[in-house]
Amino acid sequence: SREFRLGGAVLALTPREHAVLETLILRANKATAKTLLAESVFGFDDDANPAAIEIYVHRLRKKLDGSGVEIVTLRGLGYVLRADDAG
Repeated sequence: SREFRLGGAVLALTPREHAVLETLILRANKATAKTLLAESVFGFDDDANPAAIEIYVHRLRKKLDGSGVEIVTLRGLGYVLRADDAG
């Protein structure tokens, strides 16, 4: 597992969760397609299943809950990482 620091909290992430979160961070506030996330997780493997990304996003949302950072679904586009600027 890998650690990710968010404020004062440390999140334990699997390597694949880390790859998804890293890609979303690099593209913060921009739509990121599932296919791009799948490439970051699985490489260019033809058997990579973009639907598996939904599982990693679900797990990340649970781990990020209450942190002021959220992963928002953009229907038909993918996901976007947003941070609460109120803190």
